[in-house]
Amino acid sequence: MLSDNDHIEGLFPEAAQNWDLNRLYADLQVVSGKEIKPFEKACLRGLLCRYRPGQLAFKLAWTSGALRVELNKGLYRSLEAIADQPLNTLRWEKVPEWLEAKGYKTQRQNLHNPHNLAADSQANSGTNFADWGEAPNIQTFYGRTEELAKLEQWIVRDRCHLLAICGMGGIGKTALAVKLVENMQSQFDCFIWRSLRGAQPTAQLIADLLQFLNSSQQNGCGISDLLEVLRQKRCLIVLDDFEATLQDGELVGVYRQGCEAHAELLQRVGSERHQSSLILIGREQPKEISMHQGEDQPIRYYKVNGLQRQGAFELLRARGFTGSENGLEALVQQYRGNPSALRIVAGTIQELFNGNVSEFLKQTALALGDVLRTLLYQQFERLSKLEKDVLYWLAIKHRPVSLSTLRSEMNLQTSGSELINALESLRWRSLIEKVSEQDEVMFLLEPVVMKYVNRQFVDEVSKEIIAIASQQNLKSINLLQSHVLVEDRAPDSIRAMQIRLVLKPVKDKLTKAIAQNNIELDSLRERLASQHQVQTTEGTSYIEANLALIGLWW
Repeated sequence: MLSDNDHIEGLFPEAAQNWDLNRLYADLQVVSGKEIKPFEKACLRGLLCRYRPGQLAFKLAWTSGALRVELNKGLYRSLEAIADQPLNTLRWEKVPEWLEAKGYKTQRQNLHNPHNLAADSQANSGTNFADWGEAPNIQTFYGRTEELAKLEQWIVRDRCHLLAICGMGGIGKTALAVKLVENMQSQFDCFIWRSLRGAQPTAQLIADLLQFLNSSQQNGCGISDLLEVLRQKRCLIVLDDFEATLQDGELVGVYRQGCEAHAELLQRVGSERHQSSLILIGREQPKEISMHQGEDQPIRYYKVNGLQRQGAFELLRARGFTGSENGLEALVQQYRGNPSALRIVAGTIQELFNGNVSEFLKQTALALGDVLRTLLYQQFERLSKLEKDVLYWLAIKHRPVSLSTLRSEMNLQTSGSELINALESLRWRSLIEKVSEQDEVMFLLEPVVMKYVNRQFVDEVSKEIIAIASQQNLKSINLLQSHVLVEDRAPDSIRAMQIRLVLKPVKDKLTKAIAQNNIELDSLRERLASQHQVQTTEGTSYIEANLALIGLWW
């Protein structure tokens, strides 16, 4: 279960800069009456560097539960003994405080003096404090050399205060940020990484950051107190999963309850004077970034796209391909270099097609895989109803669509500005792409997103069809009224695709539902027709056309 001892002994070496480890190991051995194991020494060093137990387990390749059991049996009880603390009272965050009180901290630097901190940082060519939090351990990394160089220039040379690294789920945002921090960590006095996937309230987040960046020197724990620390020291803060602080079901920019002050935090970090940097990682670009970012501003935004050819080929070679297979270029293009998608599809090709890429590409459907589908589901469920409707239309169209075409075919009861806001929000979420054709702006979906949205659309329409068959009424109609299944005036190739990807699976669901419910089709048609005659709908409805296509209308 453990890695080899050499790897374990190399973990958390920075602890030796501030603590008398040899004396500490010896005293622990005396109170326990047995030799301190390598993994216990590594955990002790990690605790002294303020790593959490869950992070220690990750570094050691243990499960959190197994490590907790072992530490409770040994190291934790020994630490209580040498710190003269009651049995079973240890809290991991108290370990540095307890051991400092017992004189195990060396006097080579004053941790609370920012001048000494900066001087020691230069002398040691590394950070004095580093808390990697929930950051993943990236073992392999492909391509993105130019991207890393650009981002490092923004932070180190341009002294960017606030940087948002955004992109769709699975595109490689977090891996890119980890490598970026590894490259430039030595430029900072303090570094801390936190994941916000639990939607940590602003006050709690600020207190957590201050506890690490400034220990317990100040009583205050507000945004102003954090800014003061960012002025005194050159700190690097990374906040991952930032979209978790934003409200589901709304356009981008509305914060969850308790997280509203995140907006003030971003505004002040981006605009006030200090010597530090804050990096946000997320699937959605916060409004505070989009409104003020620019190449000449201390606030920057970077959208992460798929891997370029070289990086994508490196990834595929690591999955057993030679790089010379026929169809490899087309495969990378089809998935737009999305690393998660390429990892998934590479396994599919090796397992089911014996590594034959060309044979795989002859198949009609893109393979998403459970992991990527889950990532897209999480992002899709955050959308407002209008955003979902826009995505459904773009998936149906299967080609670039202009704003005027969208507005016309969606028959919106809302204002035109609401559609523009929805499109802007979808771009900030990295879910739609923008192109120009004959000086007109057009919107479209990349293949991976289109595949997922098309499946969602078919699933939702199928639910409506099943409800119609089982209830024999039109009360559950929604998408069948607002979205067309097959376009009358689309090019033949697009119509053929709409019939194959949308109409056929929906008709198959209807056939199954009719058989399961022993329904007489002509009787159902008559009942639906009589109901529809007495119903009134605002604007144009696609109900009759859609019901005719699936065989429920004459």
